[in-house]
Amino acid sequence: MTIENSKDSVPSLGWTSDGVNNNQKASLQMLNMITGFWTPCCIAVAANLNIADLLAAKPKTIEELSIEAHCNAGALYRLMRALCSIGVFTENNKHEFELTSIGNTLRSDVQGSLKAYAIAQLSEHYAAWGNLIYSVKTGGIAFDNLYGMDVWKYFDANPEQGKNFGKAMSGLTESSVQSILQEYRFSTHNTIVDIGGGNGGLLTTILTHSTSVKGIIYDEVYMELEANERIKNMQLAERCIFEKGSFFESVPADADCYIMKKILHDWNDEQCVAILKNVHSAMKPESKLLIIEAIILEGNGYDMGKFFDINMLAITGGRERTEKEWKQLLIKADLKVMNVLKTSSPMFSILEVGKQSDK
Repeated sequence: MTIENSKDSVPSLGWTSDGVNNNQKASLQMLNMITGFWTPCCIAVAANLNIADLLAAKPKTIEELSIEAHCNAGALYRLMRALCSIGVFTENNKHEFELTSIGNTLRSDVQGSLKAYAIAQLSEHYAAWGNLIYSVKTGGIAFDNLYGMDVWKYFDANPEQGKNFGKAMSGLTESSVQSILQEYRFSTHNTIVDIGGGNGGLLTTILTHSTSVKGIIYDEVYMELEANERIKNMQLAERCIFEKGSFFESVPADADCYIMKKILHDWNDEQCVAILKNVHSAMKPESKLLIIEAIILEGNGYDMGKFFDINMLAITGGRERTEKEWKQLLIKADLKVMNVLKTSSPMFSILEVGKQSDK
C-alpha cells in the first residue's frame, strides 16, 4: 500500500526559525545545512534493510518489521519515526508503518528505483566525500586518495558494490528517461549507438518507442551479459546488439546518432577530448551526437548540477560544465553544439552536436 504525499503532509526539514531574530535565523539555517547529512544516512539505512520492499504488500507494525529486517525493534522504531517526519513513511492509527509515494521510490521492483543510488551514495561515495578537503586543497581525487585506487578499479575489486552502482545508474536513467523522450525525436534516425550504454536501459527504451530504429549498446565487456539479457527480455534482438569495447580506443562507425549520457562528466577535459575525437572519427558528416548531461547555470542561483560537480571532483576527477564550457570543449574535438534542449529533469539537458568540419 502506498500513501500519496501532499504538500501539507511533508513538513520542512530541520530546525524551525519562527519567531527568532535575523542572527538566530541565520544560525538555524546554517544548522540545517550542517546536519543535512543526517537525512540521507537514515534513508540509506532503510534502503539497506529493504524496508520499502517489506512494506510493499501491506502495512506492518514495528515488531513485524524488526523481525523481518533482523533489527532491534526500539532502534528501528526511532529510525522509522524520523523518516515518517519527512514523508518517506507514515505511521497509521494502528501503529503500523506504511509506504508513501516518496518511500515507494526505495522499492527494488519499481521502475526508476532509487534504492541502489541511496546505498551507493552513502557507502563508498560517502567516505570519499568525507575526504573532500583533499580534493579542494590539491585538485586531486578524494576517492583515489582514500582508497588507493580509482573508482573503476575499486568496483573491479569489489564487484558487489560495482553491481549496485550499475543498478543505481540504471535507476537514475529509468526515473528520467521520459523527460529525454519528450524532448528529442529519436525516430528520425536509422541507427543509434549508445556509447557507454551500460545495461541498455536508455537505448532499449528508445527503441520500444521508435520501432523502425536499430541500436548498438557499446560498453566494456563486463556489461555484456546484463545488456544481452535486457535485449532478450524486451524482445529487441532483431534490432539491437551489444558491442564490447572502450571509447578511449574507438566507437562503432557510421551510425546516424550517437548518445553519451552521463559519460563525459566522469572525465577531465583532456580525457573528454580524446573520447570525443574517437566519436568524431566514427561519425558520418551528417551524424549527430547527443550529449545528455547537466548544464550548470551561471551566477549565484541554486543548481543541483553545482553539487553534482563536487561529486565528480571527489569521486572521479571529472566535472559538470556550463554551456560555455561544453562549447569550448567540443571545439577542441572539431565538434559544435547545434542545439540545446532542456528537459524536465534538473539532471539532464541534451546537447545536439554535429561535426565542425570533416577534417
